[in-house]
Amino acid sequence: MRSPNLSYCLVLAVVAAATAGCNSPFSPKGPYVDNPVVYGILTNRSDTQFVRVYSTYNPPGVDPSAQTSDTPVSGASVLISGDSSAFRFSPISIQRLDQSRYSDNILAYASFPFHLQLGNAYSLTVSTPSEGTVTASVVVPKSGRIQFLNAYVLNGGGNDDENIVVYGWIRELTYGVMMQLQVYYDVLEGNTWVTHQEEMPAVGLTLADGSKTYFYPVMRRRVSSGIVKDKEESEMFVFFRTAYFERIGNIIDRFGYGKVHFKRATMILTQVDKDLYAYSKRVNGFEDPFSIRTDLPDYTNISGGHGIFGAMVDDSASVDITAW
Repeated sequence: MRSPNLSYCLVLAVVAAATAGCNSPFSPKGPYVDNPVVYGILTNRSDTQFVRVYSTYNPPGVDPSAQTSDTPVSGASVLISGDSSAFRFSPISIQRLDQSRYSDNILAYASFPFHLQLGNAYSLTVSTPSEGTVTASVVVPKSGRIQFLNAYVLNGGGNDDENIVVYGWIRELTYGVMMQLQVYYDVLEGNTWVTHQEEMPAVGLTLADGSKTYFYPVMRRRVSSGIVKDKEESEMFVFFRTAYFERIGNIIDRFGYGKVHFKRATMILTQVDKDLYAYSKRVNGFEDPFSIRTDLPDYTNISGGHGIFGAMVDDSASVDITAW
């Protein structure tokens, strides 16, 4: 049997510890360590590749947005090597479009011409003047393929309940996929026809008050079966007819009938590697602007630092929609 005096002492010890804890100052900030932060996404969208290099920062309080000065690293050495080639990056200043937080231009490192070789492996080495050297690697997905099931719906054809269906062939190195629908049209502005581009939603809903809300495609995990050698398998993507027709009508209403000439509808299949997919889902896991995940650490594949080095590959297929 436990001694009453021992039990009493244990209670006093617990109370004393709790009281001491309540009187101790609490801060949600952990210990701060300077580290390089590197962002580089290889893509076939351009023949120029970019890498951004930063240092971590210690905000004055607990709100990271209170930091109003950017922390780019100048004088870094940036090198990306492929199977048989190496690309040295040079510093470049890019105009910052959103100046709500930072007002200066963006310091980046660029390499041109850098035509991405699909299916190849690339290694990144970044050496900074003060934080040392960090490395990363990526295997670029291979080119996919797109096939329309009922392209005539894009021109207003088909039954009233027939949605737009398209198939994407996903390659074996791909982890994340996304299919987007872009519409290109000319608008008469004064005496000049100007080309515009607009993404179409996948789904549209009517709310209780009669207003409309639309949902656009997001990156998701591939659902076709296992990764086996060079075999490729298709996945189905659906865009609701009503959402597409409503947005087409909105464009006509916005600019006026006779002042809009529709040109083409383009499906864009985006495939990303495993690290970029993991980083994207970790950052956007809740898919809302107000939540911060605390159950998982930040994702990075930068050895010796933070950030992401990944790859994304786009394929596209277009349909003439001048019948509108």
